[in-house]
Amino acid sequence: MLDLDGAWLELAVLQVERSRVRERIRPAYEILLTHASALSSFLVVGIVQRFYFLCCILVVSSVAAVAQNAPSVSIKQPNLESQDYDIGDWMRDRGFDPLFNGQDLTGWRNPYPHGEAKVVDGEIHLKGDKKFFLVTEKMFSNFRVSVEIHLPEGPANSGVMFRCHVDEDAAKKVYGYQAECDGSDRKWSGGLYDESRRGWIWPSTKGRSEDRFLKHEAESKAAFAEPTIAGALNRNGWNRFEITCIHDLITIELNGVQAVRFRDATDASGFIGIQHHGEQGQTYRFRNLFIKELPQIPAEQHVSLTEQEPVSIKQISDKVTLIDFGKVAFGNIVMHAPPGNGNAMVQFGEKLKGDRIDQMPPGTVRYGATPIRLGQEFGNWIVPTPIDPRNIQQAGLTTSNPPAVLTPPQWQAVMPFRWVEIEGVGKDYPYELIRRRAAFSKTWNDEASSFECSDETLNRIWGLCKYSIKATTFAGVYVDGDRERIPYEADAYLNQLSHYTTDDDVKMAARTFDWLMENGTWPSEWAPHMVFMAHAEWMYSGDNDWLKHRYESLKAKTLFHRSGEDGLVRSNKLDQSRHDIVDWPQKERDKFVFTEINTVVNAFHIVALEQMAVMARAIGKTDDADAFDARVKLAKTAFQKTLFDETAGIYRDGVGTDHSSIHANFFPLAFGLVPDDKVDGVLAWLEKKGMACSPYAAQYFMEALFKNGLDKKAFELITADGDRSWKHMVDSGTTISWEAWDLKYKPNQDWNHAWGAAPANLFPRFVLGVQAAAPGWNTATIRPCPGELTFATGKVPTPEGPVEVQWNNSDTFTVTLKLPEGMSGKLELPAAKATSGVFADGKPLAATRVADRWIVNEMVTGTLKLEVK
Repeated sequence: MLDLDGAWLELAVLQVERSRVRERIRPAYEILLTHASALSSFLVVGIVQRFYFLCCILVVSSVAAVAQNAPSVSIKQPNLESQDYDIGDWMRDRGFDPLFNGQDLTGWRNPYPHGEAKVVDGEIHLKGDKKFFLVTEKMFSNFRVSVEIHLPEGPANSGVMFRCHVDEDAAKKVYGYQAECDGSDRKWSGGLYDESRRGWIWPSTKGRSEDRFLKHEAESKAAFAEPTIAGALNRNGWNRFEITCIHDLITIELNGVQAVRFRDATDASGFIGIQHHGEQGQTYRFRNLFIKELPQIPAEQHVSLTEQEPVSIKQISDKVTLIDFGKVAFGNIVMHAPPGNGNAMVQFGEKLKGDRIDQMPPGTVRYGATPIRLGQEFGNWIVPTPIDPRNIQQAGLTTSNPPAVLTPPQWQAVMPFRWVEIEGVGKDYPYELIRRRAAFSKTWNDEASSFECSDETLNRIWGLCKYSIKATTFAGVYVDGDRERIPYEADAYLNQLSHYTTDDDVKMAARTFDWLMENGTWPSEWAPHMVFMAHAEWMYSGDNDWLKHRYESLKAKTLFHRSGEDGLVRSNKLDQSRHDIVDWPQKERDKFVFTEINTVVNAFHIVALEQMAVMARAIGKTDDADAFDARVKLAKTAFQKTLFDETAGIYRDGVGTDHSSIHANFFPLAFGLVPDDKVDGVLAWLEKKGMACSPYAAQYFMEALFKNGLDKKAFELITADGDRSWKHMVDSGTTISWEAWDLKYKPNQDWNHAWGAAPANLFPRFVLGVQAAAPGWNTATIRPCPGELTFATGKVPTPEGPVEVQWNNSDTFTVTLKLPEGMSGKLELPAAKATSGVFADGKPLAATRVADRWIVNEMVTGTLKLEVK
């Protein structure tokens, strides 16, 4: 039987052309035609032929009508028609203030003698027969403004004015920057226009742009011809414009698609405005007008300074004293004003050279010096660290990264350091009174988590990684270390996983997610990490309202816009040379060969779609969920058929190459994309490989091994001798995890990078085996991966309270488990070959053996001790 509903869904999701419709209907047509021919009835044949063509027309018309009016399935871009929550609460939660109170036009004015503005059902409606603008009474400088626009039918053009000006005496009273809302077939919505002044800036065009802007005419027009930007506007629905101005850098986003990132210094401040283009009888509608003034400094509310005493003080000479604070932390120092005359120097460092601070450390390892003047005042005074301009940069090159996360100015400058060297102050000075002011999350709780096992190297690694998460909370959101102080999506996701397993009050993850949704970065795989972050936060908190507020925006992060009719993502030349990461740094890619269809990028795409389907269903968007599921099925089929090398039994790097990197295999394995009958072959191949990846990708490599029974291999790699393991990090003496395994693999690496702290989440999630089984941790899975360890014990924080686990692994496997009240657990315990079942107090429990696991049939609660024997 022909599945017309399935055909409709495929068409709605994949946006296929008429020829695809005919292909879907043709099988039924041919069957009917065969039967009609067998009956030798020209009349029946004619009817069947008409039926076929009528179906083509009806299906295409139905899809076109749905797309034109109010699509129920819109998984490619945000669907603002389906907002079923209070957007004001969501915007305020993200730090925005309303520009419009929803009731009257307080704070707005019309400088023109014509035009009508009124409030209707919480919207601003503009009517007129001449062009006019409604503008704010307040001026703004650096900000992010969000406005939703609904164009009328027929010829229509509108936009959002920003940093604009008003000349009461001019005929064209409002002039300045405008984010274009273009209802014509030109499709320049999201473009940057200079109203009543310089004309089109980006894109530019002859006759309507100044010569200097015509230099990029071809480039800018080509950008707006790309389907992603050209198709960003929902012509007959609501559209969200978000404009960010930081100094001279202007960014315009339309429905989550960045259309413009341009530098122009003409205006530093001005009003916000909305436009009626002057079409008589037309009503332009505006709603949800919000603004966030920049910069935002999360640490002001969420981070505090802790004064720390020196661990040791060493007199190097009569004029040089070295102070050790034991571990690296972000901060500065407070000290009593030294007596005397002249100058002295306070030096800060992450690295020693001999018994002195290394003043020329490699890479981005930190050193800085601050001069002080002796005898200037009494009492204690703050000695700030030097300022690295990159760490406070708010507007870099148009092709560079988003703004750095600032620390509160009242702190004065901070940097990561362990040692302080004071030169020029006598040995009689009370150095023991010097304190480091270290910045940590206000809610950090050292007692929230613990881990110990029979391998002391693993214990040292856990200590390093847990402290790394604590030390990198200094900015109030997750940042990439100290080189740029910028959140990156992949860095943040790994940081998030480890923060959940080490601390018991983790609001920083959700805060970082919102920051990144407004300040995204450029790598291909980093975008799907935003879906991962949202899914992880939802699984942690169980907060459906939080998810509902952010769900539509996530659609722009799945890479759907780059996928073809087979469901697989394509990478153009720029993607292959710059955007597709696979691993970072470049030398850690195991010689990965980049092609148009990339195995790693597509693995991220598919799992992001899977998670979107789960989240859509959780918040009641079942049509979306079904559409995502259909897309996943399509992409998975193509992924396996196109990218798996049946002869070798492993995945290729992509279409057009026979090379297979470990990345092309452990990412699909970690994501559960490898068919059951292919898993053993991929595992056998990976088991022979070393750590041919960075600490970032090692998170997923280790997950792939732990999830598939190769615990021993994972432990071997984590504790391997040589310079490509976490053992190398702890043996080096570092107190915060590194960005790379060693400087020779990334010469400019940070020594304070949280993505290098993956064992902080790997050990609780896999060695202790504690993971959420449902959103909000009402149920948990306990699945220990012991390898050759003889015991492990620890405490894993959850929103419901800590889960405590202690297991021993010898002739039998015993586990003592304490679940918080209200949480139930699903047990999946290791099963040695000779074991017969699971026992509690000597009595057998109903359990089913599946491969190398005993699955306890019933959920457990409270405190219990079990034995597998």
